[in-house]
Amino acid sequence: MGRVEEAFLSGQQRPPGTDGSANTAPTAAAAAFDRGVVWARDVFLPAVERANGELGAHGVQFRVDTNLDPRSTNHAHVDVWIAPTGEQSGGTPHGLRHSINVKDGREVWLYRHGDAGQLLGTIDEMTTEACETLLARAAGDYARTVG
Repeated sequence: MGRVEEAFLSGQQRPPGTDGSANTAPTAAAAAFDRGVVWARDVFLPAVERANGELGAHGVQFRVDTNLDPRSTNHAHVDVWIAPTGEQSGGTPHGLRHSINVKDGREVWLYRHGDAGQLLGTIDEMTTEACETLLARAAGDYARTVG
């Protein structure tokens, strides 16, 4: 049996998140990742839901793509962009994707196509109000581009 097959079979016999060692306490990286996930779920995503409540009457909404799984990324992130809803879509383009990344479980960064990353602040500074300001800016930018 080869090394890869052995690792695979051994991995099937261990609970997820363990490496077979006696110490299964969360690492600093795992704790930081979890802080980013908590901020995304408790602060940012509810702000997006409230924004969608306001935008719904205008035939658009923020679409969301989250990656809050530590098995597939090294930091929590949420992508949002505005898109038409239902029958309103008739050729109207989707808005610019805003990628919100929580690095080291503390710093909130914004990435947009064609722009360098922008540090928005820490998870403590990026309150509900700060998130709503960010989303309002995105909504205004979208409205200006589609007319």
